[in-house]
Amino acid sequence: MALTRDSEGTLEVDGETYHWSLRRQPRPTTGNQWEGVAITLRHQDFKREAIVQFPPPLRPNGRPDVEKQRVNLDAVRNAVTASIEAGWDPASRGKPVVFDVDADGR
Repeated sequence: MALTRDSEGTLEVDGETYHWSLRRQPRPTTGNQWEGVAITLRHQDFKREAIVQFPPPLRPNGRPDVEKQRVNLDAVRNAVTASIEAGWDPASRGKPVVFDVDADGR
């Protein structure tokens, strides 16, 4: 499991290079709910973005972990693959597409 404190970077998936950047850290929403980390993905040669939302991290006692989170690069790689399988076409044009994934990026 490769963790990083960087807020952006590049990674390779199936021979293609993708840029990722941290869009948001975990934060509270209405009704005592939490949103998890969100990552923006973009293919190196195209502009269409995918926003991948991970579930909020929980502590062992079941409460949300409000500390700044590190980015799991293995989960981001899985999220790229899952987003493409779910219909994201990085070569197409349009607004960013939003995908919800599990903690492993699937």
